[in-house]
Amino acid sequence: MVRLSTRSRYGLRALLYLSALDGDRLVPLSQIAAAEEIPGPFLERILGRLREGGLVTARRGVAGGYRLARAPGEIAVADVVRAVEDPRPLLDCLERSDVCGRTETCRARRAWSRLDAAIAGALAGVTLGDLLEEDVEEDVSQ
Repeated sequence: MVRLSTRSRYGLRALLYLSALDGDRLVPLSQIAAAEEIPGPFLERILGRLREGGLVTARRGVAGGYRLARAPGEIAVADVVRAVEDPRPLLDCLERSDVCGRTETCRARRAWSRLDAAIAGALAGVTLGDLLEEDVEEDVSQ
């Protein structure tokens, strides 16, 4: 129904990879890229956005790399999406009333607005920690 860009998918995968490792260790970009099968230059841009968004810290150099800036339970999927995507609502009319002459009287707009809020709430309600726990629960139940 709603499409997120590859940046969101790759950003979440990279952060989940870091979440599953020792939190204090710096992980080289090349290791994350290889493990998650993400092109290095693209991942570098994504990690740059995640750093600017306060989700990872980075250090350059031979002993450099990336690590989470906060605990996995403190980083919501919504944080990842906000950091790597250009913030936009589901439909342009939810942000700008000038896109459609019916904005003020449109009954359907209320449905789109609710859906937009529901998606944002769903993404805000799931953390990296939750996703890691789900992996553990699935492994135990198999």
